[in-house]
Formats: sequence, C-alpha cells, structure tokens
Amino acid sequence: MSAITFEELKKLPYLDTSALDGRTVNLMPLWDGTNWRMWFNTPVGLIEGKVIETTESDYVAKSAAKPSDLFIPFIHTMWQQASWSEICPLIIAISDDFHNMGTSVAKLKHFHEFRKRFGDRGSHRFALTELEYIVTLCRTTFDLLQEMVARIWGTKIQLHDETAEAFRRAHPLRKTFSRTVLDENDQPRSAAEIQKKFGLPRPLAEEYERVAPFFSDLRKIRDRIVHGGSGFGMIFDTERGFCVDPKNQPFSMFRGWRPEHYYNENIVSVLPWIADTILKTIDACNSLIGVFGSVVQLPPPIAPGYAVFVRGYHNEALVELLSVHSGGSVWWDNPAPDQGLIGPNH
Repeated sequence: MSAITFEELKKLPYLDTSALDGRTVNLMPLWDGTNWRMWFNTPVGLIEGKVIETTESDYVAKSAAKPSDLFIPFIHTMWQQASWSEICPLIIAISDDFHNMGTSVAKLKHFHEFRKRFGDRGSHRFALTELEYIVTLCRTTFDLLQEMVARIWGTKIQLHDETAEAFRRAHPLRKTFSRTVLDENDQPRSAAEIQKKFGLPRPLAEEYERVAPFFSDLRKIRDRIVHGGSGFGMIFDTERGFCVDPKNQPFSMFRGWRPEHYYNENIVSVLPWIADTILKTIDACNSLIGVFGSVVQLPPPIAPGYAVFVRGYHNEALVELLSVHSGGSVWWDNPAPDQGLIGPNH
C-alpha cells in the first residue's frame, strides 16, 4: 500500500497535520464517546469504514471507551510526540511486550483454573515456565526502551550549549540499558557518574539512577534462568493460586510481603511479586520517557486534546495486578474490580 499523502491525512478529525513535522501517523481508531470511527488506507486514499468494536488496539479518544482500557503514559507520549519512522517499530515492540505481560498473567490464571477442573496434573510446571518468560520479557523491554532513548538522544536532539553538544556527540548514549546504568563491575552507577559519562541532563541521570537497582535485580534473575537453569525453585500449586517460598531467591529480594499474602506460615501467593515486576517495568518506561520529555523539547502532540488508550485481549489481567499492587486480594477466588489506568490520570 502506498504512503498516505498529507492531504489525505487531513481527513482524520483528531490529527493536527500542521504539527507533524516529519513524524509518522499511527492510523488508530477514534472513539468519539459514542461510536468507533476508523479510516483505512486504500489505492484511492483514506476511506472511513464501519467499525462495530475493537479488540486489541491503541486508539485515540477524549476518555476511555471502557474501564479496562489502559492509559499508559509511555504509549501516549510516544505516539503523540515521538513517532518518527525509525522509532515506530520500537514503540510497537514495547507495546507488544505490555500486551504479552497481560497474556502471561492471564495464562497463569488459566493454568490455575485447569487445576481446579482437572486436578493436579503438573500445572505448577506451566506456572514455572511462565514466570521465566515474564522475567525475560521485562528484561527485554529495558533494552528496547534504551535503544529508543539512545536513538532520539543521538539523532533528534541538539543542545544549545556548543561545549555540551560537542561532549554529547563524542560520548554517545549506550543502546543497552545495562551498559548505561551499570559500571564495568556490574554495579549501579550514580546519577553523577551517568551524567559525567554521557553528558545527560541531571534529572534524566537521576531517573536512571532510581531505576537501576530494580533493573540490576531483574538482570540477575534473568541471567540465572538463562545460564543456570530455573532461578525460581519450587512453585506450589494450591486451590487459591500459585505460591512460592518468600525465603528463597528471587522472592526473598521482594520487600513487599504482607501477612495477607501468606497461604500458610511457609508460602505466599506469587501475585504480589509478579505485580511488582511487571508494574515496575512499565513504570520505568513511563518515568524515563516522562523525564526525558521534561528536559528536552519534544515536538508538540499530533492529536492535541486527545489521549491514546490501550485495549487488549488480556487488559483485565494487568488491571488485576494494579489491584494487587494497591492492596487488593492476591487470590484468584476473590476477583479484583476494574481500575483501568497505568500511570497518572489523564
């Protein structure tokens, strides 16, 4: 299909074509508060088609079409202000990771339901492999995020201070997260060290410093899985959900265990740890891009007055993690209410 012309893009009521400035438009559905509207690229230009519902898509709207649709600041900012052609594949890749995180949690719940229906048939092994995948997925997200930041910092930014600009160009930002926030001994760098090494603005260096300890722990867990077999030990399959021993690594590294998380005196629900791991990964994307946008001048939004929301097949699983993280039930026999936001209210 041919590229969409500038004149054709003017058909999109949510788009400010005067603000594009070389950025790529993600042709997303529009929720107008009552109906879905969608435009399709055809050989004769953009044509609006009839859409009854959407199941998995980012979309633009003034407010969410339903409570489980997520507002993720990272997704919103990137599509609105940083959708250059070379960045778009990375936005899509990270968005897919977010969807896959929800799918993994939904699969764990499905394995639990399988156990309830058919008895113990080794579903704890299903759970173990899914935990390994979640850690690997979260670890991968950090490198996608860093490649994105490094590309924008390296090709789209120019500092007014000539000395600072010369230093920035001579000391390019690393494209992997580990080489950015960890030193040669794999210890987290301080904000001052990050600022000095890469010439980053102080607030951005401080945000890297804040995220580095979580990333370092995540990296160690992932390396144990890849290089030393499973790093989780025994997974306990109970009638209330999957449980783990909080005294064993990596679960002993988690400082959020509470009395209500315990199945008995020895094991706890794994959901608080999963919620912490996934939500901290998403938060790192939100916070780093948020700080980045506050210290450099990103282009204006291409859809001013609108927000970008995320709808997926398994959003409800992420919403349940939000409930767990905020003190809700950690057992699947007590379903959580919809919350619908990952990040500040828009």
